[in-house]
Amino acid sequence: MNNLPSILEIIESKDFVILDTETTGLYYDDEIVSIAIINSAGETLLNTLVKPMRPIPSEAIAIHGITNEVVANAPRLPVEQIQELLNGRNVIVYNAGYDNSMLYRSVRARGLDVIQWSQLATWYCAMETFAEIYGDWNDYHQSYRWQKLSTACSYYNIPIVGAHGALADCQMTLKVCEAMLAAEKAKAAK
Repeated sequence: MNNLPSILEIIESKDFVILDTETTGLYYDDEIVSIAIINSAGETLLNTLVKPMRPIPSEAIAIHGITNEVVANAPRLPVEQIQELLNGRNVIVYNAGYDNSMLYRSVRARGLDVIQWSQLATWYCAMETFAEIYGDWNDYHQSYRWQKLSTACSYYNIPIVGAHGALADCQMTLKVCEAMLAAEKAKAAK
């Protein structure tokens, strides 16, 4: 039995941070090239480019616009700072499983000791919650279809500004979280 509070309870408590990353790709050997963390008030706690251990492929550059030249003088992933910011916190991410795994992969790529990010903090996935609200059921997978952050923003009439930038995506995720909570509270009040 899961005794964790729901994501909506966490959003209402305002006791959370939001994290987003941009990466070299979607596979097991890919790494973070940009990471941002904001608090529940939208204040930036971390926003940095990251120099990966391997080059950024053109397919990834086409999505987020972060080139090898842009990260040439960027720092390596600030692992200790990320640990401090996440330790013991509720972390909301739009696609939590992906960003959690990218943190793991990026640390591994640097040859550092493994960090169990899912034990360091309590992770909540805004994408999974929105998928249920959106309601596009997939019979084959027996679950709701995941929707892009831009779809969630459009659903709640939130302007899409700076998509695929880690800090901008954090800010949009915060607005989506606030909108999900407001909509669910309005529905419950009826």
